[in-house]
Amino acid sequence: MISAGFFPSGAERRTAPEQFGDDHQIWSSHSGGSGHYANPEWEREDFDPAEAYYAQVRGKAKVFLDLLIDHPGQRLSTDQIRRLAPDVFDNDYAIAGSIKGLAKPTFSSGRRYPFYWWKARPTSYAMKPGVAALFAAARDRVGR
Repeated sequence: MISAGFFPSGAERRTAPEQFGDDHQIWSSHSGGSGHYANPEWEREDFDPAEAYYAQVRGKAKVFLDLLIDHPGQRLSTDQIRRLAPDVFDNDYAIAGSIKGLAKPTFSSGRRYPFYWWKARPTSYAMKPGVAALFAAARDRVGR
């Protein structure tokens, strides 16, 4: 279950999370590897493939994908993801494991993963705003 509200403590509470646009340089600094280079980027016109992708996603992978869709352009650390969905993700390995549930839809789509990640302590993940809008529309059509 996703937490109804996410209220970080300390300095994070005083500032709104930074939202990066589709053309921000942050996307080129990702750690995504071959999952982001082998296939084309998602485009606005990819509604049918996005809908088919979303329809295939289940379980923890769907919760993970929904969190990124609902936080477009924002890097979510594994700590933040665990706070947003504490009943689903109790550790970083559960988050990483959920991504395995996206391998088949990604391969079937002929596109790269619809999100990016940055290896660090903690690892963080984000979805470009345009891709998040595409997947939000696909989710609305498919249903949660």
